[in-house]
Amino acid sequence: MGRHTTGTRKRGVGARVVLALILVIVAASALVAILAPDSVRQAVAAPCSDATTLHVVTTSSFKPVLDDLRPTLTRGKYCLRLDVKVVNGRSALPSLAVSSADVWIPDDTAWAMRAGEDLLAPSGESGAHAVLATSPIYQVADRETAQRITAAGGTWASLAAMLAGGAGMRLVVPDPDESGDGMVALAALGDAVWLRKGMDSATVASVAIRQVGRDAPEDTVALPGGASEVGLVPEYALIPKLKTTAAQLDALTGSDRTAMLRFTWYPLSAAVAKPDRKAALGRLLDLLKSSRGKKAMGAAGLRAPDGGAPPGVAPGRLPKLTAPPFAVIKPHHVDHVFAAWYPAERKANLLVVVDVSGSMGAAAPGTKTPLIKLVAGGVASVASLLPPDSRLGLWEFGSKLDPPRDYRPLVPSAQLNGPHRAALMTAVGKLAALKTGTGLYDTMLAAYGSAVASYQPGMPNQVLVFTDGVNEFDPGGITLAQLGAQLRGLYDERRPVTLTVAAFGAKSDGGLGKVLKVTNGSVVRVDSAAKVGAVFVHAAVGGLR
Repeated sequence: MGRHTTGTRKRGVGARVVLALILVIVAASALVAILAPDSVRQAVAAPCSDATTLHVVTTSSFKPVLDDLRPTLTRGKYCLRLDVKVVNGRSALPSLAVSSADVWIPDDTAWAMRAGEDLLAPSGESGAHAVLATSPIYQVADRETAQRITAAGGTWASLAAMLAGGAGMRLVVPDPDESGDGMVALAALGDAVWLRKGMDSATVASVAIRQVGRDAPEDTVALPGGASEVGLVPEYALIPKLKTTAAQLDALTGSDRTAMLRFTWYPLSAAVAKPDRKAALGRLLDLLKSSRGKKAMGAAGLRAPDGGAPPGVAPGRLPKLTAPPFAVIKPHHVDHVFAAWYPAERKANLLVVVDVSGSMGAAAPGTKTPLIKLVAGGVASVASLLPPDSRLGLWEFGSKLDPPRDYRPLVPSAQLNGPHRAALMTAVGKLAALKTGTGLYDTMLAAYGSAVASYQPGMPNQVLVFTDGVNEFDPGGITLAQLGAQLRGLYDERRPVTLTVAAFGAKSDGGLGKVLKVTNGSVVRVDSAAKVGAVFVHAAVGGLR
C-alpha cells in the first residue's frame, strides 16, 4: 500500500512539471507576441492559406522595400502576396493604363500630375497621394569644386549660374527619362533660377546647362568623373558609395532649397472600386507606414517623409538638411526639363510675328542695340533650337504694311529642313524698323486663323507675337472686343493653338490678356533687353503659358 502511494505521488509530481513547462511555453509565446519586433512576431505567426495577390508597379529604387516586407506580408494579419513590376520614369504612367496594377508607387509625386482623372484614385481615397518615403539629392564633387560652389553661395541657384555661365564646370545626372533621380535634380536647377528670375531666365539657363551636362551610364551612380564635374546623386544611391569611391568627394545640399524625391502611394481607381482589393490595399499601406515598414525603407537608404537620415550613415558624413524642400514640380516645369535636356522634344509648329513699327528702331534700354536687332537674334535662336521635324514661319507687321493688310508673311510655315532654315535666317537678317504704326489686333487675328488652318497634330501649335506697343495708328482696324469675339469663333478644341503676345515695356495691355485666355494664351511682359532673347528661347524649349 505504501509502494502504491509512493508511485502515485511521483506521477503527480511529473504531471505538475509537464503542466508548468506548458505554462512557461505559453507565457513565453505571449511575451514574444507582446514584446518582439514585427519581424519576429510575423515569423511565429501562422502562414496565410488564402493570401490576396496585389499587383504593384514601382521603381527599382523602391522595390527593395517591398522585397524586404514579403515575409511579413504572407503571415499573420496582412495575408498578402505581391506581384511587383518595375517600371521607371516616364514609361510608368502609360503602362498603368494597359496593366492590371492595383497600386503605383513612383519615385516622385510629379510623375502622376499628368494622369487622367479616372486612372488614379482621388486624393485621400485609400490613402491616395500619401508620401511614403523621401530621398534628398546632393551635389557631389571633388573638394576644390565643392569649395567653389560653397563660395559662390552654396545654393542650387548659384550652381545653376556656374554651370550655365561658362565657369568651366560640368554636370553629370541620371537620365531624367528613366527616373526621378535625374528629373527632380534637373528641375531643382531650373526651378531655383525660376524662383529668382522667372521662367524665361530658367529656360535659358537650362539650355546652357545641357551644353555642359551628360547622362550617367545606365545602372551607375552619377558620381563626378573628374575635377570640376558635379554629380547630382540621391541619398539612397550615395550611401553605398560613402565607404568606397565617394570617400574622396564632398556632398553638398543647397542652402536655398532641398531637392527631394517623394515616393508616393497611388492606388488605381479600378482597384479601390472593388471591396476586396481596397481592403488589401489598406493592409499593405498600414504595413508600409508601420515601424516595420519604416525599417525596410531605412534599409533601402530611404527616409521617412519627415524622418532623419537612414541608419548606417556616419555622423557628419552627409550634410544636414537645413533648407525647405522645393515644391512638387509642376507639369510645365517637367516639360522644361525634358525639352531642355532632349532637343528632339522641342518639336513644335510655331509662327513668329514681329512688330516692325518705327519705335522698334530705338535702342533697348541700357544698350546701344535697336530693339528690332535683339528680336532678330531671338528669332534666330528659335530656328537654331527647334529640331528639323518642327515647323516655323515668320511674319512682320505694322499699320497698312501691305495694304490693305497690316502684316506681311516673310517665310511661310514649313518644316525646318536645310533650305527652309536658310530662308528663315536670310529673312531674319533683313528685319528692320519701318515708318508705320502698330496694327496689332488685325495681325493677331490673321496669324491665329493661319495657324489654326495649318495645325499639326502631335506637337504644340503656337503663335508668338512680339511688340513694343499697343494697337494704335491703325484706322479702320478691329477693336479689342471684335478681336475677342472672332478668336472665340476660330478656337477649335480639336486643333488647339496658343496665341501669346510678348510685350516689351510697361504699357498697359488694355485687357488683351483676358481676351487671349480663350486660346490658353497670355501677355508676357518683357522688361529688359536681356529678356528679349529669353522669351524666344522659352518659346522654342518650353512653350509660353
